[in-house]
Amino acid sequence: MAETNESMGMDPPTYEVASQPGQELCQPTTLILAAQSIHVMTPDSPPLYRLSLGIADLTDITTEVELSRIESRKDGTERERHIYDLLHMRLGPGGYTRLPSDSPKYHIKRQTRSIPGLQDLGMKKSHSLIPGKKRFAAVPVDVYGKTSKVGITNFVKGAEAVFTTDGHEWADSQGNSVAIMHDNEDKQHSLVVTATLTRAQFHMLVALWCCHVWEYGLAHAEKVHEGIDGDGNGQRLRLSRRVIK
Repeated sequence: MAETNESMGMDPPTYEVASQPGQELCQPTTLILAAQSIHVMTPDSPPLYRLSLGIADLTDITTEVELSRIESRKDGTERERHIYDLLHMRLGPGGYTRLPSDSPKYHIKRQTRSIPGLQDLGMKKSHSLIPGKKRFAAVPVDVYGKTSKVGITNFVKGAEAVFTTDGHEWADSQGNSVAIMHDNEDKQHSLVVTATLTRAQFHMLVALWCCHVWEYGLAHAEKVHEGIDGDGNGQRLRLSRRVIK
């Protein structure tokens, strides 16, 4: 693998050569999001990934964000390898209909063939053994919508989940815990990878985590009309109405 310890100039995440090219093993580590970059452990460490937009501060208008892997060349310069597009679909075709139930609200679309094992995945509601507990599964999607009645990205029928999550912990297809997410209202987000993963699994998990941060940011964003009955914005709104009268 090109982006190993030597190329990144740091220890984590380390990779071990596996039996097949592109299936190197990535050891447990902690990733943190800092603006448009993803780092190991601290924001001042060299970035491992870069996003085209600040994923934690997006509005509901944004529909696509690029995720790139940072690689170092032999001459010491860096290059960005575009590995995934992160996509958010709110409505059906034309923006006038509800999103079909067989289409994902968030999905990741691979943009490189040089890393074996990468898949196009979408987040789908899943069953939980705990009553009242929400769970989601990352399952393969057809990004071209060949079997969709409206021609948009939809879930591959009968496909097995690659990862599942309860919104805090990620598990692999066998139900083994692989990572834990931490979020707070100060827009600080981290992903603690607790299991050894293949390079492809690692990239997919990072992309899916970014989709979670995206959704988390939208869910906790300040509403434009909040505070009409009490906070400063509401007071200014009432004052402006008095002036108009």
